[in-house]
Amino acid sequence: MKAKLMALVVGGVLVLAANAAWAEVHEVEVRNLGSDGQRMVFEPALVEMAPGDTVRFVWKDMGHNAAAYHPDNRGKPDLIPAGAKVWDSGFKQPGDSFEVTLDSEGVHHYYCLPHEGMGMVGMIAVGDASKGPGLDAVEAADLPEAAKVKFRKLHEQLKE
Repeated sequence: MKAKLMALVVGGVLVLAANAAWAEVHEVEVRNLGSDGQRMVFEPALVEMAPGDTVRFVWKDMGHNAAAYHPDNRGKPDLIPAGAKVWDSGFKQPGDSFEVTLDSEGVHHYYCLPHEGMGMVGMIAVGDASKGPGLDAVEAADLPEAAKVKFRKLHEQLKE
């Protein structure tokens, strides 16, 4: 009986370790100036990943944060999948990083608080992006026009 229990425990640990080993880490740089010359950007602004993968935000410049669009984050509109993790990096210094692991399928929209009005926003598509929220939710939300313009481009890229 003890041997069977031990085998189950060891097997469970191995399965968990294997799942963690398959998860990927996707890096997003937080920058004042993008490689294309655009100011105040997340690069890349669109990440497509599997459920359980991690996004690592890496600060290249100061004065930025990255936060999920959700009412718990400063009363912002809800632009993440229902039941998804609500996250906010807080403000970081160059060289700092912040990681978020996302399991909820759909599109997770996020922003930089001081530069949202300049279109410093991004999207993380987890698994089946058609589970939303989609562009219709962005258009209906109370967002700065520059953020909506950026999201339109990102949703178009997602379709490609």
